[in-house]
Amino acid sequence: MRTLYEASGGHDRLREMTEAFYAKAVADDVLGAMFTAAASEHARWLAGWMTVSFGGPRDYVEERGDLRFVIWQHAGLKFTEDQRARWAELMLTSAREVGMPAAFMPGFTQYVEVITRSVAEQSHMSLPEMRVMLGYPEGFTPTPASG
Repeated sequence: MRTLYEASGGHDRLREMTEAFYAKAVADDVLGAMFTAAASEHARWLAGWMTVSFGGPRDYVEERGDLRFVIWQHAGLKFTEDQRARWAELMLTSAREVGMPAAFMPGFTQYVEVITRSVAEQSHMSLPEMRVMLGYPEGFTPTPASG
């Protein structure tokens, strides 16, 4: 059985998709305010995280951190349902526009729905709640590659 990473065509294809997504997101009326001039870095990080999540090389984990670090990055952002739905819509549109393989799309569509709902829910947690959930000690703030 192939991994979703293999079905995607690899890291470069995921990077192409995330770059297309961020180009749309920064100009979008619903999402634009959420993103800064660092969209290219975010696109790189997201492609790296997807690479790991989909069964590819673990470079992102070595450079940035594990799932706990990724979750922490969204603490307190309080994403709305409109923002969540628009993120999912633009990501799936970007995947289609860059020609992601047909074998990739069903699993990716499911991933996007599940992960956006989870991230949106967790984004409403306070930092103390998030620390407890992630098992971080009081006062600890993760930095890239620390957690």
